[in-house]
Amino acid sequence: MSSHFETALSVIVVSIVMFIASLLFQDKKGDKPARIAFRIFYFSTVVFFVVISANLESSTPLFDFLSDVCIAVTCAALTIGILWRCHSKISTTIIYILAMIYFVIDSSITTYSVQIAYSYNVICSLISVYALMNRKQGSNVGDKGMAIVILINTVLLLVNLASFSQIIDNQFYAEFTVTLFIFTPAYLAGLTIFLFSSYMLDAHKELEIQATTDPLTELYNRRFFLSESKRILQIAERQKKPLCVMMCDIDFFKKVNDTYGHKIGDKVIKAFADVLSQSLRGGDILARYGGEEFVAILAQTSKEKAIAVVERMREQTEDLLIETEKGVIKLTASFGLCEVQGYCDIEVAINQADKAMYEAKSAGRNLVKPYESAII
Repeated sequence: MSSHFETALSVIVVSIVMFIASLLFQDKKGDKPARIAFRIFYFSTVVFFVVISANLESSTPLFDFLSDVCIAVTCAALTIGILWRCHSKISTTIIYILAMIYFVIDSSITTYSVQIAYSYNVICSLISVYALMNRKQGSNVGDKGMAIVILINTVLLLVNLASFSQIIDNQFYAEFTVTLFIFTPAYLAGLTIFLFSSYMLDAHKELEIQATTDPLTELYNRRFFLSESKRILQIAERQKKPLCVMMCDIDFFKKVNDTYGHKIGDKVIKAFADVLSQSLRGGDILARYGGEEFVAILAQTSKEKAIAVVERMREQTEDLLIETEKGVIKLTASFGLCEVQGYCDIEVAINQADKAMYEAKSAGRNLVKPYESAII
């Protein structure tokens, strides 16, 4: 039994293990099923090395044909899986066309089949690396690890391509061929490890978002706001910068729910949250505090400036028109404001902003009221 045949068998075993592992991949709801493309990649890799093993024992045109099919499918499946997973702007149609071009050319020109196969693999690899490094959701460590593994494999392929063009001497080529065969199982293992890492990091990020974000408005939730506001409070205390807390509430929201239903009520809350978000700056924090009630920290903002910011929120809310099947809904909201002065407890400031908000409601609603005695 030749060393190449033994290596092919080891790669088959590794590929089977990786294929089984790929069954654990889960895409998020609404994503294209990249996991299916990855499973096709691993399965076609298994078939490819089975064909190679058979071809080493008895070379036939059928095995050559099957090798071409496996190479076309393997490269295409991996690249398409990466493009789908990364939500890349690169069209998968390009990959299908590349696979067809490779298959047609390689089937008709047997003399240069190795060069064509390597060139096709290199093109797909570079596309994959580009997609991984420019992932729409942001590249995580797993994505970058996959890109490095694919790049290393690409370099090996390019060196091998150069050897076939007689750029590299035969002695080096012989040594390199051994290296390439040894690297193949490591390539598959490294690819799978980083792919798993990418999925796991995405899952961790999703759990973190769920733990800190309100699902309806996509703003921060109350729990995260209280935690983050304490950090901001400490920074403001060190820098001796002014800080304000704003509380607001949609006026007569119960009437909206009773008249239009909870589905439209949710739409109203989302529209109001968008108005609030548009008025804040990057350093401010806005959260849904509960129901139709929202809270915000205005960092490095004095009471006078905060009143101007919140007054703009009130005016934009008053101008908001929400189209529904039952007609147009107009909103108003009441706002309370508190300037933090003692930096001791953010919840004290929140309570005082809340009292100011209820003063605004008692005074007729659709008003901005500052808390006059905000000494903490």
